[in-house]
Amino acid sequence: MGLRTQTGEPCAILVKIGQREHLEMLRGGLLYMNTLAYFAKLEAADPRSDRFEGTDRVHAPKRIRHLVFDVDMPGRIPHAIDPRNLVEPIRVARSRTSACNVFCMFTITAPIVGPVFSEGNERLGDYFVEFTNTPEFLTRIAGAVSRQGLTGEYGMVEYYDEWGYSGATGRFMKRSKFAHEREFRIVLEPGLDGPRRFEIGDLADITSEVTPLSVADDVLRFTPEDAIAAGLTWD
Repeated sequence: MGLRTQTGEPCAILVKIGQREHLEMLRGGLLYMNTLAYFAKLEAADPRSDRFEGTDRVHAPKRIRHLVFDVDMPGRIPHAIDPRNLVEPIRVARSRTSACNVFCMFTITAPIVGPVFSEGNERLGDYFVEFTNTPEFLTRIAGAVSRQGLTGEYGMVEYYDEWGYSGATGRFMKRSKFAHEREFRIVLEPGLDGPRRFEIGDLADITSEVTPLSVADDVLRFTPEDAIAAGLTWD
């Protein structure tokens, strides 16, 4: 899904929102990568907070017929709960899923009509950097991963109906309430207990200058006419 070149290959424009000092370090080649567990534990007021990060599977209340907790301990008996009394989906998570480091970006995968960023995105920082050559950026990521003896994967985040979906989730699925983020993420393992400072080499040649978010609608102007002129189509 999203933008495609004339050859049919998918492409996306990647944008990182943040504070000026952090984005200057990014242009110098430093990707600051927190763990998924970090985002799950953030206070709810933080726009990056998501208690469901690192979840392996969710079960929507309306798709649960019977719910019984049976703890295998002496003196404990099974306890039944009416699914209609659940206030949110049931989460199933393994510590391994959240024990990785991630780098998250905003994507433009279709021509823009209206503001580029919604209010939710604007809470992430006052500045942005655009990656001007996405394939080259990902190539450099892959090279650094190999040189440092790590494993990694990247891709678009898929958003699911948080009240209707039941099934597997993992590291690349989030609730629909976060769909405004249009997130593309890079995941590295083995995960550190804290943030990873992932050095990949200077990126100044494939990134824009650090730019105020207030002028994003002018700088990131990308109308349907612009896409057609660039030889792009979209789904």
